[in-house]
Amino acid sequence: MEAGNIIELICLITAFIGLRKDRNFAWRSFIAYMFITVVVEMVGAVIKRSHHYNQWVYNIYIIFEAGFVSFMFQNLLGKYINSKPLILCGLAVIMLMYIYDIFAHGFFVYNDRTETVMSVFFVFYSFYYYFLLLKDERYIDLKRSASFWWVAGTLLFYFGGIAENLFFTYLRHINLGNRNITHYISLTLCTLLYGCWSYSFLCRKWQITSGN
Repeated sequence: MEAGNIIELICLITAFIGLRKDRNFAWRSFIAYMFITVVVEMVGAVIKRSHHYNQWVYNIYIIFEAGFVSFMFQNLLGKYINSKPLILCGLAVIMLMYIYDIFAHGFFVYNDRTETVMSVFFVFYSFYYYFLLLKDERYIDLKRSASFWWVAGTLLFYFGGIAENLFFTYLRHINLGNRNITHYISLTLCTLLYGCWSYSFLCRKWQITSGN
């Protein structure tokens, strides 16, 4: 099992521990999302070993990714604004790009344009959340703020992914040992994402336990 798969599995376990009793459906739904993520990675690895081609698996997964992460942003931004129109607009653009990608190169080539557009929206949502958070006059203990850490992981992962894609032409020629440098960049981004998410799930559990 690859290191990235282990990190995802740890995040799934942490999500189950921290969120199974959460009354907020958006947070609780991340148990299902992390379960889907782990299953997709395992299925993708098996298919790659047998057929050496598994990009279509991730073309299916990106639909779940766009839906779950957007739903969470709607929940978080909804504390400050009417976020539904903004999120639905973003999803509509992502789905239009998804359809364009499929028509442009078929279902068996990864929808990289869709991933880029989705990442741009998630980075925008993250910055917008922090802007609204800064304007919030209420005291918030950031060390225990589940929302803060969830958005932090999301921002680092998708912003880093955009940068990696922009410089991929140059990075693909750089190898460290028997691996391309993009493998280590992706692993670092994965660690940041699921590390922050795992901590945010534990913060939610602390909030439930303390009654806040």
